[in-house]
Order: sequence, then structure tokens, then C-alpha cells
Amino acid sequence: MKKTFLKLTALLGLFLLPFTAFAEEPIQSLNKMSQAMRDLNYEIAFVQTTPTNMDSFRYRHIKQGQKVYAQLVTLDGEQQEIIQRGNLVSYFQPGSRAFTINSGEIVDALPAVIRTDFSKLSQNYDFIKLGKDRIAGRFVDTIRIVPKDDFRYQYLVFLDEENGLLLRGDMLDREGKLLDQFRVVTLYIDDRLRGLTDYLNKVSVPPLLNEGKQESSLSINWKTDWLPQGFDLIRQNQDVIDGEVIENALFSDGLFTFTLYINKADSTAAKENTWKQGAYTIYSEVMGDKEITFIGQLPIAAAKRIVQGVIFLK
Repeated sequence: MKKTFLKLTALLGLFLLPFTAFAEEPIQSLNKMSQAMRDLNYEIAFVQTTPTNMDSFRYRHIKQGQKVYAQLVTLDGEQQEIIQRGNLVSYFQPGSRAFTINSGEIVDALPAVIRTDFSKLSQNYDFIKLGKDRIAGRFVDTIRIVPKDDFRYQYLVFLDEENGLLLRGDMLDREGKLLDQFRVVTLYIDDRLRGLTDYLNKVSVPPLLNEGKQESSLSINWKTDWLPQGFDLIRQNQDVIDGEVIENALFSDGLFTFTLYINKADSTAAKENTWKQGAYTIYSEVMGDKEITFIGQLPIAAAKRIVQGVIFLK
């Protein structure tokens, strides 16, 4: 009887160990993706698609020692270029004055999922491995990132089986409808890309943009009474445009973001406005003499609850 029990225990262990390993595997794959996007030298051509628009880009990433060089170029219409050299990111756009900001990465057109902390994200999302697929001629592992509440969207990622790079990312609503897609068309990995740094270092660095807060005696004091769990205040600014104070606050949970704008309400402003395009919701509501506007990647119900939860301090 004792031998039978030991055999059953051993067999149970064989079943439990693979299950435990499988349960941890999605986060390990996602962490590998983050590291690959940070550390590898690669070039990708990709398209960014919404229900109403599609844009194509080329992104090159080179790590030389501890310094990162990167270049993002539009492939349709007039060429626009963003160049990263270490902690400086420079923007070059036709018809506009070039400028530089302090930043450790290019965020434009690249999905936030490549920069997120998945250990923190796991508090509000589940990670489900779906199996294999094929993107841009390469085999990929597919992982679904599902929120634990109804106040945000879900995400589907396709990770290169060999090197871990993100080859496709789909932002989906709760019903599975596509809101936004990042999709790699071609991929090139080689240390010879390091030669690109010679070109990037020759490009003059435009003036550094002053991102400081504008001071005003007309400060609007407010706070949010409710946010979906996991969302934190990232940045808060105050601008003065034509003598009017406009406050804005950026919030993120590491995967999705939104911004709240607070300004004095116009006498002709509608009591409530809602607009939806792809992943972005715009919702505004007038409260007393203030207009509160939400712009971000959350469902309308969440946007409305956030706006109606704003409290003005005396």
C-alpha cells in the first residue's frame, strides 16, 4: 500500500510540475521580449493599423555599450524622422522646427507593451499562452493579456520564437474587435547595423525643448476620486493658452494611458460629448464652470466614470 501511495505521489508531481512551469511561462516570454527589444541590434519595417487608418514605418535599434541609438522613419507621405542618441530624442518634421527632448526611448508609433513591467501588470491582468503562429515568415508564440476587470481593453502579442522580439500586437475590445494593430512586415538582425551610429552621430542635435511647467496664479485645484485599479499619475502640467489655464494629467497602468484636461467651460459648450475612434475615447462633461475632457485608451464607461469622479478642491 505504501509503495502504491509513493508511486501515485510521484505521478502527481509529474503532472503538477509541468503545469506550474507552464503557468509561469507567459511572463517569462514577455520579459524576454522586453529585454530583446532593449538589447538586440535590429531593423524592422512595420505597419500600424486602426479601423480607419494605416501607416508604415521603419525602426532601427542599436545598442553600443550602455548607449542606445535608434531611428524611426515614416515610409508614407512626407518623411518624418525621430532619432535617439542616448537620453536625447530629436524630432525632424517637414514644415516644423526640429527639437529635442530628454527621453531614454522613442515611444511614437511603438506599442507600450514593449516597455511595461509585467510583474506589476500581473496584479490587474492575466497572461494566457495560446500556442504557435507565423508572422513575417517567422514562428511566434502567442500570448493573450486579459484584464481582470471591465474597465480596460485586452491585448494579443506575437513574440518571435527564436529571439523574443515583438512581431505583432493587437489591441482588442472586450468583444475581441480590433482597435489597433502593430505588425512587423520585415525583420533584420545583425551587428553590422552598428554602422548606423556613424550617421546618427553626424546629425546635428536640435535645441532642447523646454518642458517646464508654466506658472499661473489662476491654478485649478482638483483630484480624481476614482481610477481603475493599477492606474497611476505619471505627469501633471499646466499650460496657459490665450490667457486661459488648461491643466492636464497623464495616467497609465503600464499598458494603457489616458489624459484628463481641465479648463474653464465655454458658455456654448455642450453638457456632455462622446467620440470614439479606434482605441481612443474622447469624453467631455461640464461640471459647474469647468469642462473636464478625457482622451485615452479606455472604454467609454470607464472614461465617463473617471470624469464624473473628478473633485474640485476649495
